[in-house]
Amino acid sequence: MPTILFGNQPMPASELKADKRAARRIGPVGMGRRALYLNSFYISRMYYVLWTDIRRVYKLVAMSKGGFTGIGAFGSMSYLVVELRDGRSKRCQIKYENQTDQAIAWIAEHHPEIPTVSVTAQRKLDQKKLEESRKKKPELEEEAQKSIDLLEDAKRYLEEKPELYTALSRKAGKKRVQQMVPASSRALGIAVFAAAAALLAAGIPMTVQRHPAGIYMIMFGAAFLFFSMMGNLLPIGRNSPRRIEREWEDAVEACQSYISRRESFPVPARYAHPVVLERMIRVIREGRAKEPEQALAIVGEDLKKLNRSVKVSQEEYDEVVAVKPMFLVSGYR
Repeated sequence: MPTILFGNQPMPASELKADKRAARRIGPVGMGRRALYLNSFYISRMYYVLWTDIRRVYKLVAMSKGGFTGIGAFGSMSYLVVELRDGRSKRCQIKYENQTDQAIAWIAEHHPEIPTVSVTAQRKLDQKKLEESRKKKPELEEEAQKSIDLLEDAKRYLEEKPELYTALSRKAGKKRVQQMVPASSRALGIAVFAAAAALLAAGIPMTVQRHPAGIYMIMFGAAFLFFSMMGNLLPIGRNSPRRIEREWEDAVEACQSYISRRESFPVPARYAHPVVLERMIRVIREGRAKEPEQALAIVGEDLKKLNRSVKVSQEEYDEVVAVKPMFLVSGYR
């Protein structure tokens, strides 16, 4: 299928083919040397736009009703929004939000001239920075300053292995989603799958025998099968509770193995994420704690208070989505 031009500047077919083949692929989008490749609803990297045509790229998130509550899953849909210099824009849905974040991070690193937040978000960030600069920060005691130094050093150490804390966050989110699927939904998924299997088992031989109802049974069976598989309700394969639990434990163990090389790491392996450490640093700078243990407990309490009635900025949302699942599956211990 040919790649369709979304921007204003076309590329010769030979150059387009080579650039697309060499592009860095993240989910359904691709980042080439000359162009950004965008997906349609069904087809990955179907459109292309030259980097010089792009005015800004940013993430847009549509939250489910559950929001950040302890009783709901993090049901969100993420979009990569691309705005062109001529005023047009394209919104590309990406199933996994971490892939949207990875794409944004790649663009920010390789094309710093392209803003990676919306105009509204940039305005709010500028306002927040202005307000923070006007605030009179409390004088830190020696003990608090030592704690901050320890946390900043630990944060730098973690950032040397981003694959570890990224996996920790992703596996925690997966486990949380699995925990929040009601037993009734699981039963429905199993029932639908069984009905699909029965319809297909009966429909195939009937179709072979040219029975008129056979094709309809196959169609309904295939539809039911598709529904049960896409709904992630079957506790098998990647959705097996045992497998999800093992993946979470493996992620924690990998982090534990890494942080054990450092003496007196300030957080347990299950919370070994730079965002957790950054929030702990903020708590200490605000004078709400002096020691890492106190700061971690306060960070947990702050996350626990976030529910569907609390409005947060995009920056805060990104932090919460990254680390709150780790606290939820660990019972805030």
